[in-house]
Amino acid sequence: MFNWRKALYYLLPLLLTLIVVFVVNFKTDISAFIIAGDNAEEILLASEMQSGALSRRYLLSVGAEDGTRVSKEFIRSFEDQLKKIDGVLDVWSPGKQRDVAHVIQTLYSQYGSALYSLDSGRELEQLFSPRGLEQQAKLLKKSLLSPQGAMVKKIALQDPLLLTLNGFKGLSGQMQQVTRQDNKYRNLILETAAPGLDAFEQGRIQTAIKTVFNNFNQSTNKEQTYQLGMTGVAVFAVATQSLIQGDIVKVSALSTIALLLLFLLIFRSFGVMFQVFTLLIIVILSSILSTQLIFGYVHGMTIAIGSTLVGICIDYPIHAVAHAQAVKQEQRILAITKIWPSMLLGGITTMIGYVALGISGYPGFQQVAVYAASGIIVSLVLTRTVLPYLVTKNKHHQLKVPLVEAWATFSQRFRPWLIGLLLIIVAISLFGLKSLHWLNDMQDLTPELNYLKKNDKEIRARMTSIEPGRFVMVTGKNVEAALQKTEEVYPLLEQLKQKGNLSEYFGLYPWLLSAQKQQLNQSLLQKKLTDKNQLSWQQALKQEGLSVKRLGQLNYPSKLALTLEQVLETPVKKLIDSRIVIGKNQTIIMIWLAEHQPIAVKKALENIEGVQYFSQRDMLNNMTQDYTNRAKVLLSAGLAFIVLLLVVRYRSFFKAIQTLLPAILAAFLILSLWSFTGEAISFLHLVGFLLVVAICVDYGIFYQENRGGDINLTYQAMAASMLTSALAFGCLITAESASLRILASVVAFGVALGFIFCPLIIKTEQN
Repeated sequence: MFNWRKALYYLLPLLLTLIVVFVVNFKTDISAFIIAGDNAEEILLASEMQSGALSRRYLLSVGAEDGTRVSKEFIRSFEDQLKKIDGVLDVWSPGKQRDVAHVIQTLYSQYGSALYSLDSGRELEQLFSPRGLEQQAKLLKKSLLSPQGAMVKKIALQDPLLLTLNGFKGLSGQMQQVTRQDNKYRNLILETAAPGLDAFEQGRIQTAIKTVFNNFNQSTNKEQTYQLGMTGVAVFAVATQSLIQGDIVKVSALSTIALLLLFLLIFRSFGVMFQVFTLLIIVILSSILSTQLIFGYVHGMTIAIGSTLVGICIDYPIHAVAHAQAVKQEQRILAITKIWPSMLLGGITTMIGYVALGISGYPGFQQVAVYAASGIIVSLVLTRTVLPYLVTKNKHHQLKVPLVEAWATFSQRFRPWLIGLLLIIVAISLFGLKSLHWLNDMQDLTPELNYLKKNDKEIRARMTSIEPGRFVMVTGKNVEAALQKTEEVYPLLEQLKQKGNLSEYFGLYPWLLSAQKQQLNQSLLQKKLTDKNQLSWQQALKQEGLSVKRLGQLNYPSKLALTLEQVLETPVKKLIDSRIVIGKNQTIIMIWLAEHQPIAVKKALENIEGVQYFSQRDMLNNMTQDYTNRAKVLLSAGLAFIVLLLVVRYRSFFKAIQTLLPAILAAFLILSLWSFTGEAISFLHLVGFLLVVAICVDYGIFYQENRGGDINLTYQAMAASMLTSALAFGCLITAESASLRILASVVAFGVALGFIFCPLIIKTEQN
C-alpha cells in the first residue's frame, strides 16, 4: 500500500528547497546582523551606514612603486574609464574645485545677501563703517585683478560688496584640510548607485574597477607600474560577505560529512541515517523560511550559527531511534511515545533560553532565536508524528558508544570522591571570576579584517584630515529645525578652534543656512542700504578707480530662502550630502571634525539640547554593551523560568535544580576558564553560554526522567546526541571568522562537560 505520509516526508525537502531559492532574501553585511538602535538617531544613522552616500563611495589611491609622482594624464584617463563602469554614478578628484566655483558664480551670487554671515549684525557694522567700505573697495579691486578676476567680475555685477564670497573666506583652507594630498599619490572618489552594503553588486563593481585599472595600467605604462589602493564601506562589505559565504560552505560541507560518518558509525544503518538527515534538512529549511517570514531577510551569520542547531534538533530523533531500535518492531511506536514527554520538556526549556535572548533587542540574537525556536518546534513535531512510522521496519540495533558505560559505572562507584573534587574545582573557579572582563571594542571581534583596517587608515591619511566616524550630531524634527540648531553650534566650534582644541570643522555653512537666518540677514542688510551708505560706497569706488556706473548701486532685492533641494541639484551635493540624513520624522546634520580633543568638544556642547558629540565606533561598542547587559539579565530570567517549569513538572525544587545543574556547571566552568585565560567576553561568548545551557538541560531531563526504563540505553542515546552536537560545533573551528571559532571552542567543550556531569550529579533509581 502506498504510504502518503512517507512520500510527503521525503518530498518535503525538495519543495522547501524550491521555496527557499525563490523566496528568501539572504544578507551577509555584518551591520544588518549587529547594528540597530534604541533611539531614532541611532536607527537613522544605522540606515545611513548601510545605504547612505558615504556607504556608496570608494576612496581610490594610485601610487607608483618607486614613489615617483603619478602623471595627471594617467589619472584623467583612468577617471574617464571608471565612469563607464555600469553602476558607477560619478568619479572625481577630491581636490577638484572647478565645478564648485561655477556654482558659486551662478547660484550663490544670487543669494549673497542671504548667506553672507553667521553673525550679520556684527559684520554689517564693520562693513558699513567709513573705513569698512574703503577696505571692501580695495578688496574688490584686488579680486578683479587676481587670476580669478573673470569669476569675480560676474559676481560683482550682481553683488558689488562681494557678500557672496564673504561666507567662503575659510573655504579654501577647509578644502585643503579635506583634500590634503600626499605628493606620491593621486586620489579619486568613486560613487556607486547601489548601497554600500549590497555586497553582490559592489563585488561586481570592485572587480570591474580592478580590471579597468590593470588593463589600463599595462597598456599605458611600459616603464612604470602603478598600484591601486581602494577602501570604503563597500570594500569591507564584500570582504565580510566572502568570509561568511566561505565559512558557510566550508563548515556546512565539513559538518555534514562528519555527521554522516559519525551517524553511520553509531547506528550502522543507511536507512536510519537517511530518515534522520531528511528530518534535519526539513528543520533547517523550515527555520530559514520562518526567519524570512518574520524579518524579511535571513542573515548569513544566522545560518552559520544556526547550522549548529543540528546539534540540538538531532537530539530528539536520536533518542527516538535509539529507544525504538532497542525493542521489537511492534513496540517501537510505543517506545517513542513513552519518551515523548521528556523530548517535549527538553524542547520547551531550550526554546525559553532562546526566546529570552531574542527579546534583548539585538538584531543577531533575534534572528538566531527565531531560527532556533522554529527549528526545535519542527524537529519535535516530526519526531512525534512522522518518525515513529518510519523506524518500524528498521533493523534491531543496540546502541553502544565506547567508554560511555564505563564512565557511568565509574561515576556510580566513586560519586562522593568525584563530587568532592568537583566542589574543589568550583571553589577555585569562583576566585577566577574576579578577573573576568567584557569586550569593549567591537573591532576586536574581526581580527581577520585587520588588513583592511590598516589599508583604510593608510588611504584616508593620504586624502583627508577628517577623523572618520567622529562628528557633532545635530538633531531636529525637520531640515529647518536642524539648520537652526546647527547655527547655535558653529560659534562654539569657532571658540574651540581659537583655543587649539579643534583644527577645523565641516558643516553645511557656507553652502546653506536656515530660512530664518537667511531672512534675518537680508532684513539687516536692507536697513544698512541707506542713501548715505550708497554715497560712501561710490566714493570708495572712485578712490580705487573702479566704475561707479557698473558697481556703485547697492541693489540687493529680497529673495526667497535658498533650499536644500536647490543645493543638492548642483555639484555641491558631493560635498554636503554625506553631512545630512533626512528621516520621516527627523533630520540629522553631521558636522565633521578634523583633529580635535574629544573631551573639550563634548564639554562645549553639553548644554545644547539635540546636539551631541558622536563617535561611530563608540556607538557600536555602546550598543554591543547595552545588548549584552540586557541579554545577561534576560538569560538569567530565562533560566529562572526554566527552573520554575522544572519545579512544576517534578514538584520538587531539589530535583529541578539537580536536573539543571549539569548544564549550569558546564557553562560556569567555561566562564571561569575564560577568566583564567584573560579572554575578553563578548556577546558571542554569551551566545555560546546559552547554547551550552540549552543543549545540556536536555541531557539533564532525559537522564533524570529515564522514561525508557533503561538508564544505560538513555545515557547511550545522550552520548550519541552529545557527539553529534560537539562535532557540529567543533567543525566551526575551521572557519575564517573569529566569531565562529569562539562559538566552536565554547560549545563543543561545554556539551561534553554537561554530558559527563549527568551521571555524577543526577542519581536515578538504576544507579
